[in-house]
Amino acid sequence: MEDKRRKRKNLTIFRMFLIPLIVIMLMQSMVIIGTLVVKRIGGMLQEYSSSMMSRLVENRKVILQNDMVQRWASIHVKEELINQQLEKFLESRGVELEEFFTLEEMQSEFLEQLFPECLDILQSNSTTGIFFILTGKDMHIAEDYAGFFIRDSDPNTNPVNYTDLLLERGSKYLSRKWNIPLDTNWTTSFRMDGQGQNDSDNYFYEPWRAGAEYADADTEDLGYWSLPFFLGKGSSDSYEMITYSFPLRHEGQVYGVLGVEISVRELYDYFPVAELNESQQSGYMLAVRENDSSYRPLAGKGVLYDRIRSMSSAFVLEETDYDNLSLVRDVRLNGQGTYAVVCPLKIYSNNVPYENTEWVLLGLNTEEELFGMGRRLYIWVVMAVLIGLAFGVLGIYLLVKHLTKPVQRLMQSISRGREGLLNFGASNILEIDALYDVVRDLTERQKEAENILLEEKERYRIALESSKDIFFSYNLQNYTLDIVNHKTMSGQWQCQEFESGFINPEYIYEADRERAISVMQGKEDRLYVEFRLKWPVDAEFVWVALAGNTVYDTDGRRWKIVGSIRDIQEQKEKEAEQLKKNITDGVTGLYTFNAGMEVIAESRRTRWDGVMVSLLLDHLKEINEKNGIVFGDMILEEMGVLIRRTAHRLTKATGCQTVALRLDGDELVMWLEGQPREQAEAVIRELMERIEKDFEAEKFRVDVYAGLACGEKETDTEKLVRMAKRARSQALSDGTCRYSFYEDIPVKECKELPVLQGRRINTLSYGEDVSLVSTALNLFGRGDNFQAQMMLMIRKIGRFYQAEDVLVSILRADFNSNYLEYQWHRDERTVAKNVRKYKEEEKEIFFNWLGQKEVRYFSENDSSQHSIRCFLSVEEGHQGIMLPMYDSGSYMGNICILGIKKELLEDPEEYQNLAELGSVIQSQLNQQQSDIASKAKSEFLSRMSHEIRTPMNGIIGMTAIALQKNQNMERIMDCLQKIQSSSDYLLGLINDILDMSKIESGKMKLEPSNFNIHGMLDTIRELITPQAAGKNIDFVQKIELTHSWFVADKMRISQVLINLLGNAVKFTPAKGRVALTVKEMENHGEEVLVYFAVTDTGVGIAKEDQDRVFRSFEQASERNPAKQQGTGLGLSISSRLIQIMGSNIRLDSEPGEGSTFSFSIPLKLGESMETEEQEEEISFDGCHILVVEDNELNSEIARSLLEDRNFRVDCVYDGAQAVERIRTTEPGTYDVILMDIMMPVMNGLDATRAIRSMEREDCRTIPIVAMSANAFDDDLKKSVECGMNGHLSKPVEVDKLYQTLDKVIRKNRK
Repeated sequence: MEDKRRKRKNLTIFRMFLIPLIVIMLMQSMVIIGTLVVKRIGGMLQEYSSSMMSRLVENRKVILQNDMVQRWASIHVKEELINQQLEKFLESRGVELEEFFTLEEMQSEFLEQLFPECLDILQSNSTTGIFFILTGKDMHIAEDYAGFFIRDSDPNTNPVNYTDLLLERGSKYLSRKWNIPLDTNWTTSFRMDGQGQNDSDNYFYEPWRAGAEYADADTEDLGYWSLPFFLGKGSSDSYEMITYSFPLRHEGQVYGVLGVEISVRELYDYFPVAELNESQQSGYMLAVRENDSSYRPLAGKGVLYDRIRSMSSAFVLEETDYDNLSLVRDVRLNGQGTYAVVCPLKIYSNNVPYENTEWVLLGLNTEEELFGMGRRLYIWVVMAVLIGLAFGVLGIYLLVKHLTKPVQRLMQSISRGREGLLNFGASNILEIDALYDVVRDLTERQKEAENILLEEKERYRIALESSKDIFFSYNLQNYTLDIVNHKTMSGQWQCQEFESGFINPEYIYEADRERAISVMQGKEDRLYVEFRLKWPVDAEFVWVALAGNTVYDTDGRRWKIVGSIRDIQEQKEKEAEQLKKNITDGVTGLYTFNAGMEVIAESRRTRWDGVMVSLLLDHLKEINEKNGIVFGDMILEEMGVLIRRTAHRLTKATGCQTVALRLDGDELVMWLEGQPREQAEAVIRELMERIEKDFEAEKFRVDVYAGLACGEKETDTEKLVRMAKRARSQALSDGTCRYSFYEDIPVKECKELPVLQGRRINTLSYGEDVSLVSTALNLFGRGDNFQAQMMLMIRKIGRFYQAEDVLVSILRADFNSNYLEYQWHRDERTVAKNVRKYKEEEKEIFFNWLGQKEVRYFSENDSSQHSIRCFLSVEEGHQGIMLPMYDSGSYMGNICILGIKKELLEDPEEYQNLAELGSVIQSQLNQQQSDIASKAKSEFLSRMSHEIRTPMNGIIGMTAIALQKNQNMERIMDCLQKIQSSSDYLLGLINDILDMSKIESGKMKLEPSNFNIHGMLDTIRELITPQAAGKNIDFVQKIELTHSWFVADKMRISQVLINLLGNAVKFTPAKGRVALTVKEMENHGEEVLVYFAVTDTGVGIAKEDQDRVFRSFEQASERNPAKQQGTGLGLSISSRLIQIMGSNIRLDSEPGEGSTFSFSIPLKLGESMETEEQEEEISFDGCHILVVEDNELNSEIARSLLEDRNFRVDCVYDGAQAVERIRTTEPGTYDVILMDIMMPVMNGLDATRAIRSMEREDCRTIPIVAMSANAFDDDLKKSVECGMNGHLSKPVEVDKLYQTLDKVIRKNRK
C-alpha cells in the first residue's frame, strides 16, 4: 500500500510541473501570432520598404536637379558678355550683323576671339563639353555652320596646358594655337540636315527656333535640354550625351547657339544602383514623359534599366496601393514584377516653347527586393514562435523528467539493499534531504582533491613547456628510465644492461665517458656532471649538464634518481671562444706571447729537441705609416695564414708539434719540435720563398728575415728565443742571406743576447666580427700602393667567404676587351687568359643578362655561355656571385666570387654587405683609373712639349742660319730641307692627334678605293728603308700575294703599317732586323683574308706592359721618362683603325727578344686600272684667281705658288672685301676663288653664301675652294653646304692645291 501511495505521489508531482507549463507556453504563442495578424505587421513592413525607396530616389533627384539647373544651365548668364563681345567686334570692323553672316573670314576671326571665353566657361562649369554655333539665314535647309565644339575628358581637373581637352568641331588654327588635339571624328564645321529632319540636330535648331519666335523672352526661358544623341550621327560615334543650349540674340536676331554637353557616362555617377539593394537587381533611369502618359528612357544604370531599354522605346506605369510606387507594365525579371518610384525633375520653367519638358528620375526595383525582406521577416517571426513553442514543450518535458529522475534513482539505489543504504542513507522521502546533504559533502571533498591534483599537473606541464631541459626519473629497483620533454626519446626505457649507469655509454663522448659514468654510479645523494652527449637522432655531440637528486622510499632505501639534462653547448662555445681570444692574436691567428711561450715550454718538457725560429717583417712600421695600420695588419694576417698552413703540414707529416706565436708587432716565433737542422732549414726556406711569391717586393716592399737556433736540453725556452732573435739580427746585418743559424755566428759575437721584451702591438683589432666593408674602407685611401691593397682585399674576400676563386675584371670598351686585372685562387693556380675580346652583340647579351641588380648570381649554365663567360673572366662550369661595378652610370667591370652558393643571397643582410663591398671597391677602382688617366695625360703633355719644341727648335735654328749673311746656296738649301723635314714631322704629330680625336668622337670613317697593293708596299719600302739604313738595321719584305688589286682604305692601311714599322725601327738597336710580312690566308670568292705582320729584334715589351702600349697617351714602361719618344698615340690609333676594319692587332713579345705586331683583315678584290698615260704638268695660263686670306704671310705664300703656275692673282683680306670685290667687278672676271674660313669681319662661309645669293649667273657657278686649318669632316660638310666646291686643309700640299684647282676649273668650263 505504501508502494502505491509513493507511486501516486510521484505521478502527481510530474503532472503538477508539466501540464501548467505547457498551457502557459501555448497561450504565449497564441498572443504573439494574434498580435501580428491584428496589427497588419506585414503591410506595415511593405509600406516602410516603399517609403525608404522613395526617400532614396527623392534624394538622388534633388542632387541631379540642382546640378542641371544651378550648375550646368547657369551658362545662360554669359549671353550679355558674349553679346558685348559681338557688338565690339562688329563696331571695330564697321559691319552690320547681316553683312557679318556673309563673311566667312570675319566669322572665323570672331570665333577665335570668343574661343578663350568658352574655355573659361568649360573649366568653371564642370561639364564634359561646350559648343558655340553661328546661325544662318534659313534653318530649314541642310547646311554647314561655323563654330566650335570642345570636349573635356576629365571635367574634375583643369590642367593649365589643356591636356584633357579634344576639339570635335572647329578650325585647325584653334587646335594649333591653344595646343588642343583633334578628335578622331573631328570636322571643321557643323553639318545640319535642316529643322525637323534629324532629332540629333534639335540641340541647335530648337533654341534657334525659340529665339526667333520669342525674341522678347528671357534667355532662361529659352534654354533647351536635348534628348540623348550622338554628335557624329554615324555608327562609328559611340559617345552619347545630352546638352543644354540657348539662343544668342543681337537686336532681336538670333546669331548663334551656345551650349554645354553632359556625357551620359558622366550621369552614371548620379545613379548609385547599390544603394537600392545589395544584389544590385535594381536601377536608376532618367526618362521623359510623353503626351500619352508613357515614358521614354533617356539614360540610366542597372539591370532593370537595361531590361526596360532593351524591350521597347517607351513604357507605361500602373498605379499600386502604395504611395509614390508604380508598377512597370509588362516588365518582369526572373518572373517578378518591376516597381518604380517616379520623381519629376523641374528643369524647365512653366512657359517654355518646347516639347518633352516633363523629365523624371525613376528608381527601379524588383518585387522580391522591395517586399521580400518584409514578407520573409513576417514568416520568420511566426515560424520562430511555433518553433519556440515546440522547443518549450519539449524542454519542459525534459526538465520535469530530469528533476524527478534523482528521486527515482534514489529509490532504485535504496531498493538494492545494504550497499545502497551505505551509499545513500535511509530510503523514505523525509530522509532524502539529509541523504543529499551527506552525498553533497562527500562529492565536494572529492572534487576539491581532484582540483588540487589537476593544479599540480598543470604546474608540471607549464614547467615542461617553458623549459628546454630533459627531465628523467631512474628507478633503481627495476632499472627503468623515464624520459620527459625530448622530441624523440620521451618514454620509458629499460637500462638493466647498462651496468655503468642509466645512459648508454655509446651516447657519451669517449673522452668524457669515464668521468660521466663514475658520477652516475656514485652513491652521493646529489649528482652533477658535464659531458658531451649524442642521442641516436642527433648529428653530433653537444655539451650537457646532468643534475639529479636521490629519492628514498618509506623504508629508507634508495628508490629513484630524479633530475634533468640541460643543453650547455652555447655556453661551452662562448667559453672556448673567450679562451681562444685570450690566447690567440687577433690579427695573425697565432698564439699571443705569453700563451705561446707556455705552450712551447709545456711541449719541451716532454721533448726538448727542435729548432726555434724568429721571423722579422722588416720595414713594417714604415709600411703602416705610409699605407695605414690595416694594410700592415692584413700583411700580418696573410703571414699568419702561411705560417699556420706550414705548421699544419709539418705536424701532419712528422707527427711532431709545431707552435707559432706573435712575439712583437713585427716579429713572429715558431717552434719546430723534433726537427733537425737540415729539415728546419728546408721548412723555413720554403716558407720564405712562399712569402716572396705572395708578397712581390715591387708591390708590397716586404722583407722577411729569419733566425734559427737549435734546441738543447739545458737551454730554457726564453733563452732559445733570444738566441733565435740574435741569429735573425745577424742575417739582417749581413745582407747576403735572409736567414742564419745561431750556431753559425762566431763565439765572440754571441756573448750578449738581446733582451726578450715585447712592445705594444698597434692594431685596429679587426677580425671575423668586423665586416669586409669596414675593412675595405679602412684599407683603401692610404698610400699609393693600390695594387697591393687590391691583392690583400681579394685574398681577404676569398678567405672570408671560403671561396674557390676571386676575380676582378675591368672592361675597356675602346678595345672591345675585358681585362682580368686581379685574381686569387684557393688552389694557387693562375689564369693564363688575362684579356678576352668580345663583339658588340655579345656585350648586348651580357648587359641584358646582367640587368640592374647590385649582386648577381651566375650558375654553371650561365658560365657555359661564351658571351657571359667572356665578361666574367671565368671558365665553363663555374658558378658564384658577381658584383657589377659602374663608372658614372656606365658598366666598367665586375668582381666574381666563385664557389659561393645562391642561398647566401637569400639573407638580406649578406646581400646588402656584398652590395656595399662592391660599391666600395668600385669607387676605389674608379679613382685609381682616373689617377692613371690623369698621370698618362700629364706625361703625354710633357712628351708633346718635347716633341713640338724639338722640330720647332730645328725650324727656328735652320731659319736663323739660312738668313745669315754670306751663306752659299748649298748651305741655304740644306737648311730649307731640314726646315721642311721638321715641318713634316710637326704636321704628322698634329695629324696623329686629329686622328685620335676623330676616332674617340666616332667620326673616323674609312674611304675604300681601288688600289694596287704592290704599289702601296713599294711606297712604304721607300719610306722605311732610309730610316732603317740610318740605324744600320736590315729591313726586308716577305710578300706572298696572289692578287694585286683590292678595294679598301689604302691610306689607313699604309698609316698602320708605317706606324708599326716606324716603331720597330725606333726600338731596334743597330745591326738588328725588321721584317714586313704580307700574305693571303683565305680566299672567299670576292673577298680575301690578308695577313700583315711586322717583326723586329728590338728590346721587346714586358707582358705587363703589352696591354698598355695600345692605350691612348701611354707607352711601355720606361724608368727614365726622358728616353721616351713620341706622343704615345701611334699604336692606339693603329689599333683603333684595325678595329674599325673588323679585326684586332695581336702582339707577341718577350723582353730582349723582339716583338711581332700582326693583324688579318678581309679585303675585297679590285679591278686592274693600269694605264700608260703620262702625267702632264698642269698649266693655268690666263686663269684669274681671287685669294681671300686674312693672314698676310699665308696670302703671300698662296700668291707666290699660284703665280708660279701663271695665275693672275688678286688678294683681299676678309669675307666682306671678297663680296664687295665680286660685286664691283664684271661678270666672268675670276675663274676661281680661294677662300679662307676663319676671318675677321665676315668669315668664309658667310662670304660664300653672300656670293652665291647674288643675282648673277657667274656668282652661282664660279668655283670656290675652301682653304682652312679646320681639318674635320664636319668642316668639310659645312663648306659644301654653304656652296663651296672643294676643301683644302692647311698646311696645304702644293700638288694637291694644283690638282684641286685644275679639277674645279675644268669642271666649270664644261
